[in-house]
Amino acid sequence: MRASLRNAVKMALPVAALTQAVLMAMAPTSANAHGSLIDPPSREYACNKFDTPWSNPKHSGCGKIASQSSSWMSNAVGGVLDNHQDYIPDGLLCAGGKEDWKEIDGNYDWPTTVLTPGADGKLTFKYQQTAPHITKYFRTYISKDSYDPKAGLRWSDLELIGDSGWLDRPGDDKITKLDVKIPAQYTGKRVIYTVWQRDPGDAKEGFYSCSNVDVMPVDMQWKASGTLEGGQVETGSTMTLRVFDKVRGGDLESHSIIVSKGQEKPEQWQYVLSQKTNNASGIVRLGKLGADGKVVPQPVANGNEVYGLNKVYSFAVDQRGPEPVDPPTGIVPPTAKLTGPATAEGGATVLLSGKNSNNGGGKLTYLWKLPAGITAPVNQADLSFVAPKLSQDKAYTFGLTVTNEKGSSSAEHTVTVKKQDQGGGGTGGGKYPAYKEGTAYKAGERVSNAGQDFECKPWPYTNWCGQSAQYYAPGTGLNWSEAWTAVK
Repeated sequence: MRASLRNAVKMALPVAALTQAVLMAMAPTSANAHGSLIDPPSREYACNKFDTPWSNPKHSGCGKIASQSSSWMSNAVGGVLDNHQDYIPDGLLCAGGKEDWKEIDGNYDWPTTVLTPGADGKLTFKYQQTAPHITKYFRTYISKDSYDPKAGLRWSDLELIGDSGWLDRPGDDKITKLDVKIPAQYTGKRVIYTVWQRDPGDAKEGFYSCSNVDVMPVDMQWKASGTLEGGQVETGSTMTLRVFDKVRGGDLESHSIIVSKGQEKPEQWQYVLSQKTNNASGIVRLGKLGADGKVVPQPVANGNEVYGLNKVYSFAVDQRGPEPVDPPTGIVPPTAKLTGPATAEGGATVLLSGKNSNNGGGKLTYLWKLPAGITAPVNQADLSFVAPKLSQDKAYTFGLTVTNEKGSSSAEHTVTVKKQDQGGGGTGGGKYPAYKEGTAYKAGERVSNAGQDFECKPWPYTNWCGQSAQYYAPGTGLNWSEAWTAVK
């Protein structure tokens, strides 16, 4: 196979030759001719070593390849010599062309390894030979932007990043180190594909593997942004990590989990939330930062640090209790409930919500009634609008009607849009230190602002106390009461 991959030329083979090729592809490999990439780990190796594919797997893909993960060292094709594309069609690269391994090419959730190349893009991978053999070459590839997980990996999706050339049998540790160089443009979620071609004097045989990776930019640095904290919660609670821009405020992204039975303790749900965030986020990682630059989630309480990619971010953990279960008495008329801030600054984005309405056991539809001067979609559970900038305070009253199969219910909510701007620091005026935006306030800590005294609420609200003054400055922010309690 050449360094630059090409689609194989399709040729009409005589029946005898075709039969021989099929038999060679189906022939079992010798019992000791085994191996796989272990760093970054192949899908089958990772599922075997770091998951429980036979019982409650953490990754959906591992549950699909339980049998194959037990034979992680046997993803091989006999009789192949450089002509890999003749044996392995597009969409079955990870399976080495084998139909009974096809689930390993599926669009599932797979264990993923974070890769942090050096400034020159270089990394060293590790391949384990459970039985050492002479090697014609190891060729290592990375997926291009053309790769679509739904369609499966194709030969045209790959770019060569390493070629070992001929190698003798490895030493006693049976580990072969593979030097690769990842081009700077290949960052984010990728697939590493390896081809191990045994020397034909040893045996005509090829081994194949796919490893899921998340490639960090070469100039990447993790900035400590605080510690994930919290106590025990109820089964069914929704825990949401919200990430903010520390300078401008406002949500950048959020990641949520619903706490399952057996995940109620802080060391349990924090670990699950950290894993979920690391698999999905492009700007933060949760866990412990190692010397290798990797941030790995830890199954401990209040011990997972939040790290921002090249900058410090603000964050908070929201907790929502289990959803109430309607009694099984059939559908009844709904009850509308409208929530949102009582005041807002001109120019600020305001969110009103009807999600806490009781559906009466049926399916709800929503219809908002907007005051003059406000525009927004009116058929959703939430209503978001930009408060107008005014020279005087003005009250705006919003109406919400919810309807199910048995009837309707309405509710109103008034938002007073204030004329004054919110600054970044407090004005003090009380008997405690003046509030200052960006301070890491602790639960119970007291401050003064606008002539009043306030106390920072306990977890899970504590992290809000030092966030954006526009929203959380005590007594004056749009949502200050979510973080602070007025002290009388």
